[in-house]
Amino acid sequence: MDDIVKYPDKFLHRPTEEVWLPLNEDHKNLIKNMIKVMYENNGIGLAANQIGFSDKIFVMDVSNEKNKPQVFINPKIMKEAKEKLTYAEGCLSCPGKLVNVRRSIYVGLEWICEHGKKQYKTFYHLPARVVQHEMDHLNGKLCIDYA
Repeated sequence: MDDIVKYPDKFLHRPTEEVWLPLNEDHKNLIKNMIKVMYENNGIGLAANQIGFSDKIFVMDVSNEKNKPQVFINPKIMKEAKEKLTYAEGCLSCPGKLVNVRRSIYVGLEWICEHGKKQYKTFYHLPARVVQHEMDHLNGKLCIDYA
């Protein structure tokens, strides 16, 4: 269960599916495992399909201390900046590859937290880039698809 699905596995290009709420024990365990795998691999974000699950869930932690994991269930980008920046991105599913990707400098995201509450926040800079990268995963797109 800890193995990261690697490109060119076709599973990574399959869009994920909405999660039924409330969360069941399997989803709670999946989220704990996703956080663990993200940290073990020095990642700052991880989507469920990167470890073989087709659930619309991603986790991220952009804190310096690596102790503030955030959980996003059924996320939807509600707004995005017209202004974009190009930056090199790596991916745990595409080890050793860096690709320049042009992304919005901010995004407004709506999601359900692990406690079942609807959330909304605007993310800027690195967190915005991670959100967009993980949303691509959930939609079956990889950063190397931008190359």
